[in-house]
Order: sequence, then structure tokens, then C-alpha cells
Amino acid sequence: MTAPPRSPVHQTVVARFREEFGAEPRCFFAPGRINLVGAHLDYSGGDVLPMAVDRGIFVAIRPRDDDVIRLRSLDLPQRVEVRSGEIGSRTRPEWGWAGYPLGVWHLFEQGTGKGGGFDAWFGGDLPMASGLSSSAAIEVVTAIALDALFATRLERQQIALLAHRAETGFIGVRCGIMDQFASALGRSGQVLLLHCAGPRWEHVPFDPAACEVLVLDTKKPRHLSKSGFNERVAQCANVHEILRTHVRDLPHLAAYTMDDLEQSRDAMDEVLFRRARHVIGEMERIRTGAAALRRHDYETLGKMLDQSHESTRVDYEVSCDELDVITDAARGCDGVFGARLTGAGFGGCAIALVRPGASSAVGRRVAEVFRRRFAVVPGFDLLRVGSGPGEVG
Repeated sequence: MTAPPRSPVHQTVVARFREEFGAEPRCFFAPGRINLVGAHLDYSGGDVLPMAVDRGIFVAIRPRDDDVIRLRSLDLPQRVEVRSGEIGSRTRPEWGWAGYPLGVWHLFEQGTGKGGGFDAWFGGDLPMASGLSSSAAIEVVTAIALDALFATRLERQQIALLAHRAETGFIGVRCGIMDQFASALGRSGQVLLLHCAGPRWEHVPFDPAACEVLVLDTKKPRHLSKSGFNERVAQCANVHEILRTHVRDLPHLAAYTMDDLEQSRDAMDEVLFRRARHVIGEMERIRTGAAALRRHDYETLGKMLDQSHESTRVDYEVSCDELDVITDAARGCDGVFGARLTGAGFGGCAIALVRPGASSAVGRRVAEVFRRRFAVVPGFDLLRVGSGPGEVG
């Protein structure tokens, strides 16, 4: 595996740690991710196609001789100090962002029997609450660091599952496994085809010389735990139960076909029908998109992005005006294969697949359209395939 990146953020978190705590830390990195295709499939047992990127979260960290945990962040104001025995099984409002690493520590301590405290400075170069999965990167980098500090030799799948349990149990967000697996299992030059029902995974080639990923940031905040995300999870569970009762008993919603859905249409309301239609249709798009990547067919992959965005807009209703306008503007530019929202939606970022060298012109045109509509200047970032998590020397 290629070494994690060094960046100004890496240097800054180490320097701040030294100033604050007067000691030399070890430093670790975990990437954020973008999901090429497979919107809102992971918690319905579907397949997803995320790519770890070369941006993420760094942590400078060292163990302590007592049970005190001191957490700091370059990006957020809370300065949290707590004894490990006082953490409990759920986060507290006053902890804010620090609930993510504290949740990982709580589960790590329970699972490994390791105890004690630590000091940590976090910092990243991912936009917070933008759909690039900064929360999963915080969880994974904490787990990677604790595993190294305490020599527990956890496998990467164990790291991903521990991080996922921290978000669903300790934080209380009902999310699927994609974000944590994409961060923990990232690999240079490839994207992860994750079969969430296993979970099973394989890596699929992505050629940065043939296609680039331009992130389009609407600057509209997306607070996942306060959004309609949990409602969508519950709706998918409801429609799965209807299909099990009226058609056949399959383990996950994503395993059903359009014929199955049509057979049970009279048993559900229109909203549930559309939610299921998105999930089942997205499974076909992910299969088509993965096959396109294997043969380096970025035209077809781009079409799958366009169709995915339309489905999340109409059937899943997790888009918004800002995401619709910014993706429409991108599709109207030369050199763009396709565009869709990324992350959970409700704001944050979209992605566009562009031909190499086209991103500057695309950004100028999209910024003009978006600024005219919303009086906001969007952000743009051209991301490379990341290297996966690990220690930064």
C-alpha cells in the first residue's frame, strides 16, 4: 500500500500537539471518500462504488499514563477532556465533534480490553458536513491510531466495523457501512466495489489519466444526523417488510427486482414505492457502472451518474435546488461525462466526471451559473485516488 500523504495539515497538527502537550506524537491519516455510483444502497444491503481520496483527517496522538483523554481540533472549537471511565455508551451534546473519537475509544476498549487515556490533535482538509465523509475519516483514523498505539493488530475490516458501530451506536446515526469501509480499505489507483450484504468487496481500476473527479461544493451545510436520513432508512425497512410478506422472503431490499416491486405495488403507498424503485434501479446502475470501469468506458459510467442523480432527486427526494442546479450546469459543459450528488444529499457536494484538463473551464462555467442563481460562489476541488489509511512518517 502506498504511504498516506504528507500535507501542511499533517505538519500543523504535529506542531500544535507539541505546543499544547509538550511531547512528540505519532501521526496517522485516514481518507475521506466520494461515491461514484450507489446512492443510499449500503443500508439496504446493496452494492456501492466509493473511492478513497487523497484528502482526509490527520491525528497527532500519544498514550497517557492515566485514564484522561484530551481531544483538540484544528477546525472546531470544542476542547474536550474526560476520563475514560466516564464516557458511557452514548455521546453527549457538549462533546460535539469529539463524540466520534470517543465512541471509537469506547468500543476499542470494550473489544480489546486495553485501557488508559491519550492526548490527540485532529485536523483535516475535507470540508465538514459536505458529503465527503469527514465523520467516517475521524472514526477510522482514531481506530487506526489506537490499533497502532496498543499493538492490537486489528484487520482493516475490523477497523471499518468498529468505526461503523461508533457512528450507529454511540453517535446514533443510522448509516450503512460504506463510508467506514471506503476509508479503511482504500487503495491507490482503484475504487472499492463493496457488496454491503456480505460484506464482501473487490477493487476495480480507476484510471486518473482518462477521467478526473471534480467536486462541486454548493456551500450548503448538510447536518446528517438532523436530516431526513434516518427517515429514509426506516422507509426502506418498511418496504422490505412489505415485499417479504407479499412477494418472497429475501434478506435485503436491494436483492429484489422491479418485477417483485410491481407485484406488491398495491400493498404500499406511493412514497414507499418510489423509495424502493430507487434502490432497485440503483443496483442495476452500480452493476453497469462497475462493468464500465473495468473496460475504461467513462462515457457509460457518466450516464450512470446522471441517472443516479435523477433517481435521488425524484424517487428518494434527498436532493435540493442547489445540488440540482450545480449538476445541471456541469452536464452542460464540454468534457463532462456525468454528474450527481454525493454523500447523503440534502446539501453539501456533488461530483462531476471530467476529461483531464477540462476542470478549470468546467469550474468557471458552473460558478457563473450557480452564482447567478444563488448569489453564492461554489467551491471546486479536483481529487485524486487516495492511498488508504496509515501512519504518516
